[in-house]
Amino acid sequence: MAFGRKKKSTGPQTKIFFCSDVHGSTVCFRKFINAAQFYGADTLILGGDVTGKMVVPVAHQGGGKYRTHFAGTDHELETEKEVADFVKKTENMGLYPAIMEEDEFLAIRSSQESQDELFSKLMFDRLREWTAYADEKLSGTEIRAFAAPGNDDLFEVDEILDESESIELLEMRVHRISDQHEIITSGWTNRTPWDTERECSEEELAERLKSMIDQVEDVEHTIFNLHVPPHNSKIDSCPKLDDDMQVIYSVGNPVMAPAGSTAVRAAIEEHQPMLGLHGHIHEGRGETTIGRTLCINPGSVYSEGILNGALITLEADRVRDYQFTQG
Repeated sequence: MAFGRKKKSTGPQTKIFFCSDVHGSTVCFRKFINAAQFYGADTLILGGDVTGKMVVPVAHQGGGKYRTHFAGTDHELETEKEVADFVKKTENMGLYPAIMEEDEFLAIRSSQESQDELFSKLMFDRLREWTAYADEKLSGTEIRAFAAPGNDDLFEVDEILDESESIELLEMRVHRISDQHEIITSGWTNRTPWDTERECSEEELAERLKSMIDQVEDVEHTIFNLHVPPHNSKIDSCPKLDDDMQVIYSVGNPVMAPAGSTAVRAAIEEHQPMLGLHGHIHEGRGETTIGRTLCINPGSVYSEGILNGALITLEADRVRDYQFTQG
């Protein structure tokens, strides 16, 4: 067992709880909002990819019975409790269950436009439920909550987050989160195989970052809250895909490869901010140091209803300490 001296405080502290990539999981979002009280944080930061990816239709068959296809299996739901339990389970996994009549299901299934409309409605309705929950929980407290979209999030997500009374939208803005620290934020990423909402070339991403960095008063004490991690930083390591979008395996294990941004890495190397907060790569949980900059990716296992996070204490001129959380 090793012993050491307690780090001496050098003035006011900001205690941040950071997480990312909740992807529509209601239980994970609620854990995020309640993390301030649970961990004693005064600042909450939700990184990008806030919304989910899939609708799960639940079709009424008559007689109080429903059917759905989920996780490769057909399911028959025969009681109100079974339906309620299924809805709760899928919401916590980040999915959007949609209860409907059989004829409505058949009509929507045959129309991509109808599918897109339903998906957007369910997504935006849930996000408004979340912001209402945050407003209720954080009202009357001194806790500051920040959020930003990610590359998977539609642009309408920004508008809904911006309507919240308790959550401050960060995207492509320079904010001051304490007297000593500013934060810049971008949910944009370099190109991915999935052609998502907010991705661009490395050159364009570099320009987007520069437009914010140029507004910062004291970059040395700034937080770079950039959804995509820096390239080849270990916290950007994910399974490599072949041309058919299938994971490549070697000796039974997935081949891992860096998928982060060279523009983000270059910005961190040049400007050396105090802290980098990242997400995007769910498997990239960990930390790395680039020069003097500590970069953190809490990773994500949202589909299990588990919230990965990082608790970070800032002082005026340093990251005093940090620890990863899971629960």
